[in-house]
Amino acid sequence: MSELRLSYPACRLAENTEFTPQDVQLIQHSVFAKGLEGSDAVATLLALEHCRAEKCVEWDEYFIRTLADYLVNHMAPAGSMTRAKADWLRRVLSRGGLIAGRNEVEALVRIMEMTGAQSHYLAAFALSQVWYAVVEGEGPLASRRKGLWAVLGMEQLTYINRVLAALGSAQPFSVDDAEALFDPALDLAPDGRKSAWCEFIARVTGPGAAVA
Repeated sequence: MSELRLSYPACRLAENTEFTPQDVQLIQHSVFAKGLEGSDAVATLLALEHCRAEKCVEWDEYFIRTLADYLVNHMAPAGSMTRAKADWLRRVLSRGGLIAGRNEVEALVRIMEMTGAQSHYLAAFALSQVWYAVVEGEGPLASRRKGLWAVLGMEQLTYINRVLAALGSAQPFSVDDAEALFDPALDLAPDGRKSAWCEFIARVTGPGAAVA
């Protein structure tokens, strides 16, 4: 991403202090007039998301909608989710497994909601963001508290339930269910993750699924 050279007007917009609704219209009708066409266009969209400009709500929705639509409806095979597409999205959105931005987290969930049961390819990756938030105190879902005694809050619980609903679960996760995943009294797995968490991921994603 650091080697990407933005063309005009994307290069000028990336230097703005804020994105206005008018800027978003310019991006939509000039920078991406034909939608996202290939990896360079995706890289440009992400570069604009990562620039320091303060973003308006119109940008947030545009970014989420555009990235989700590209991956689901335009990236081959169109209309479905595959392991290859899930792996591509993981590489695009995260560094070391961690998603840094709230809009990118929302785009991930939106994609899962659009692809339904096929989104099981993304389940471990999506749910790992809760681990980073609660235990490591990192990522857009994180609160100020972290460590083994951290408490899973309502934001993380809502996120878990959105992921589970996208996968087709009709049974919402309760606060007690969620807190049990981070019970410090439980044994830790060798890699430092609680066995209850690993069991939860395996139950959601299926046998043999890796924790992202």
